Amino acid sequence: MIYELRFADIGEGVQEGEIMLWHISPGDSVEEEQLVVEVNTEKVNVEITSPVDGEVKSLEKEEGDIVSVGETLVKIETTDKVEEKPKEKPVTEEKDDSLFKPTAPFKSKSKSRKKTEKVLAAPAVRRRAREAGIDLHDVPGTGPAGRVRQEDLENYKKAMKQRERTTEEPKYSQREERIPLRGTRRAIARRLRKSKDRAAHFTYFDEVDMTALDKLREQAEPMEKEREVNITYLPLIIKALIPALKEFPMLNSTLDEENEEIVVKQYYNIGIAVDTEEGLMVPVIKNADKKSVWELAEEIETVAKKARSGELTLDDVQEGTFTITSVGSIGGTMATPIINWPEVGILGVMRKKLRPVVVEGEDGPEIAIRPTLFLSMSVDHRVVDGAVVARFTNKVIEYMENPAMLLLGE
Repeated sequence: MIYELRFADIGEGVQEGEIMLWHISPGDSVEEEQLVVEVNTEKVNVEITSPVDGEVKSLEKEEGDIVSVGETLVKIETTDKVEEKPKEKPVTEEKDDSLFKPTAPFKSKSKSRKKTEKVLAAPAVRRRAREAGIDLHDVPGTGPAGRVRQEDLENYKKAMKQRERTTEEPKYSQREERIPLRGTRRAIARRLRKSKDRAAHFTYFDEVDMTALDKLREQAEPMEKEREVNITYLPLIIKALIPALKEFPMLNSTLDEENEEIVVKQYYNIGIAVDTEEGLMVPVIKNADKKSVWELAEEIETVAKKARSGELTLDDVQEGTFTITSVGSIGGTMATPIINWPEVGILGVMRKKLRPVVVEGEDGPEIAIRPTLFLSMSVDHRVVDGAVVARFTNKVIEYMENPAMLLLGE
């Protein structure tokens, strides 16, 4: 009998994914639990395995194709007795009520790739080739069995550029590069567009004196080697954030538009934006209010590494209630972070810098040089008003400038 392996609903509202890499070909024998295909969804990459033993009859999608939940991925001829599951209803495309809909090239780019012999190449090489609009069939491979290596791709790109430069009168189109909006970048674009369309954004700015947190980090240094984890600002900021979220619960909520209800979360799952080669990923630190600074630091290190190596699971990125984003290690003074919808608040942490500030001295106000950084709080104005954001941010700053107060609140 022919078993049709379909793209199943993995939850969290994921409706579709992009075929990244097939691990089988027609005619191959497969075993139960054998990896058959990698799919990039809106949130994470998922690996799909075969539920049956058998022979691959056909692949119903090509690498780069978009597959919706319920669509068939591969047909396998099997002698196993397979329990027939009711066919999932075909998924209709999510209504896009964006005011700024994607232009035609992104929505309906035609497929012209031919079905030929499979090109051997690592996933990273395939991705870079796809982003550069290069068909790997055109790239001579120097690896074992003709495998296309990274250097092969780079040499091919150099040769292409050289040919362009030697053309006497290059056409205008040759002076541009068109990169298909796919994979994680595509998911980011869609989610951010949805956030801007669905939430009523506004951003509030303030400044925090980092003297006390710097001193705390210095005091923690001798313990870092023993515990094999570094205390960055992030776990300390999360610690300062939690009591403020408890005091201002609307910042830890979502808006149920359909039922016109504000859903206040009684748990504190803090998303942290991580800069990766694929784009911004937001793993979630679950139950952050129940963890020590050391546990937070260790978990932040773990999920950040998973994000950068493409190993995040769906569980790592779901159920966030509030998000922190930071470009502090890079630079910048102010920013307007986009809310990680459907959450209602996101805290942007900017770069720490020595600045002149007015402090209270023995003889009155005086100028001092202090390490300070700016905070950028973006919120959904439908749920949170400016006065609430100001009070909330004041509370966060109060804890950051006086971390000993956190002990008093426990």
